[in-house]
Amino acid sequence: MFYGPKRVWLRNKQVPGLAMTRSIGDMAAASVGVTAEPEIKVFNNLQPSEKFLVVASDGIWDRFSNKEVMMIVARQFYAQRDAEGACN
Repeated sequence: MFYGPKRVWLRNKQVPGLAMTRSIGDMAAASVGVTAEPEIKVFNNLQPSEKFLVVASDGIWDRFSNKEVMMIVARQFYAQRDAEGACN
């Protein structure tokens, strides 16, 4: 069973794992499974012309699912083109 955010662990080390699964250009992290490949989710309840990208830290992803973030952005901020409001 999985609890909390995904973490990267050093083998044979008794240290806390790093709550990160994506990184660009970090070759040391790549050696233990971190990737630069984005996680892409498609939500069918949006119109084809409605597209947005959410880049957020684990402070968001620890608390909200992908769908919850998408619904907050799509319903409250996207139509008004309020990127700053969505960030807040």
